[in-house]
Amino acid sequence: MDNLLISYLAAVIFTFLFMSLMWFWGKSRDNYAVIDVGWGLVIAGIASILVYLGRGNWIAKLAVLVPVWIWALRLSGFLFWTRIRTNHPEDKRYTGFRKDYGDKVHLKMFTNVFLVQGFLALLLSVPFYFAAQWDLFPNSGALGPNGYLMVLLGWVLFLVGVVGEAISDRDLHKFVADSNNKGKVCNVGLWKFSRHPNYFFEWILWVGIGIIPVLSSPEAILSLFTPLFMFVLLRFVSGVPFAEKYSLLSKGDLFREYQRTTNAFFPWFSKQK
Repeated sequence: MDNLLISYLAAVIFTFLFMSLMWFWGKSRDNYAVIDVGWGLVIAGIASILVYLGRGNWIAKLAVLVPVWIWALRLSGFLFWTRIRTNHPEDKRYTGFRKDYGDKVHLKMFTNVFLVQGFLALLLSVPFYFAAQWDLFPNSGALGPNGYLMVLLGWVLFLVGVVGEAISDRDLHKFVADSNNKGKVCNVGLWKFSRHPNYFFEWILWVGIGIIPVLSSPEAILSLFTPLFMFVLLRFVSGVPFAEKYSLLSKGDLFREYQRTTNAFFPWFSKQK
């Protein structure tokens, strides 16, 4: 219990400081979309602290730390390169928040957006703590080969998620960059099978991360909370609902037809028109 408290106290302090710096960066640029760049990095930072302070061996720690850093660097690097570096206009979510928050926009962006996302990042960190306590050796008692099987399965799902999300992002970026597609709905590549394949594969990689340490101890079943919570966030809170709201505003009936023929989250074949 002492290790748990110390680990999470250090993670909370790091999260507050990191999100404060991200908020200051966004305020100085007058573009709060920098939080999207910070999202992956704050989670990877939390994972690094929990892993460093854990009592497990380096094999178990790397089993979960390597994938989360691969995910974070790919996501944050992509968003920085395509949005922040190019001075891309602030995301519609944040321009909407500016209107709602009025003259208290900077304070409320800090408390309602940056700190809230930091809190969510801490909630998603459960697998990192359990992996950090794990002695992942061939003769590690009751785990037997099953522990390794879950690590392997977790890595396979993680890689499927990373590749699928990268392909989805590439297809969307290519579609939007073509001036002939202005005002149209992206329904090419993986977007033919899901209205949000990027969110689906984001969830898949978190399923992989969540199951890696799930057999490390009886309590590690709590690691499954992370992919479950990520599914709720992506499907019902901050992912699909926001994207669909603004797509309907900008695309109208074209997007309504896309909604009618294409699954929202889980990929499947298009419905008959």
